[in-house]
Amino acid sequence: MRVTPVDRTSFHGAQNQDLNPEKNQPEKPKQQYIDPLANWPLRGLGYTNDIGIAINEIAPTVARLFWVPALMYFGADIYDKYKNEGNEYDPSGKRAFSQAIFQAMASIALPTVSGHIGQSAFSYASKVRGEKLSTNAKEQTLRFICSHAVSNDVFAQGQDKNELLKDFKENFDNFYAHKKKHYNRKNIIVKVYDTLLANCHRGAVANSNETRIKDFASKEFEKIITNCNDSVQMKTALEKDIFKLKAWKSLGAFTALILTVGPIDKFVEHIIIKKFLEPQMDKINFSKIKKITDFGTTNASKSA
Repeated sequence: MRVTPVDRTSFHGAQNQDLNPEKNQPEKPKQQYIDPLANWPLRGLGYTNDIGIAINEIAPTVARLFWVPALMYFGADIYDKYKNEGNEYDPSGKRAFSQAIFQAMASIALPTVSGHIGQSAFSYASKVRGEKLSTNAKEQTLRFICSHAVSNDVFAQGQDKNELLKDFKENFDNFYAHKKKHYNRKNIIVKVYDTLLANCHRGAVANSNETRIKDFASKEFEKIITNCNDSVQMKTALEKDIFKLKAWKSLGAFTALILTVGPIDKFVEHIIIKKFLEPQMDKINFSKIKKITDFGTTNASKSA
């Protein structure tokens, strides 16, 4: 029988390899850090305030509640960036300040502006259809109708319809003239702000075509006194119409936010942070700023 000679060197090498398997295994590539706050589902909390901005017209109380998880997310994100650099613990005031500016601009200020511009844009878009009046002008007209009907008790017994219409037209003429005169006194800055960010509440009626808005007001008032029996029924009918107008503006806010959320993030990150903020922060010595964990330590050591 042929005996194959044993290579003791190979044997001992194999033996050592078995005893220390970790030494001979290739090093595993270091996993890339994935920020949990920058990925779904946690990232979704950062957009809840956008929903609040969009629905503020139709549900202001609920809209305020949507800001709670968003603000909690912003605080957690800023603290996380202060405390950690990727998956390594390395507190940095500079990093926290940069992230705070990013969240303030990309998650609060610019989306708020975008949402209001979207509402104003959709309100103006209504001028190309139907009565060719802005949504805000219609809403304010319906509110005037409600106020006029209640204060003049138009549903009282024995009221003459023609007299009611005549009285309403006179009051609305005065209302329109007052809005026009008051708005024309405003300076250009107020008018631009009102148009873009305030949903044109001041200028909605004043900027409307006089004939169209007066015809719309008369038609809606006549419909109310014809179809409603009392002020409760009237308020219910008008609130439904106003809700539809507000829902249209909310759709405008949602549309604007969906279209701009990505560009806003990139603009803030690459322009505001990279080109303007970081060069200025390089001039600040953040090492002299106390860390959050250091507050109170100095006083405690002195008293000891």
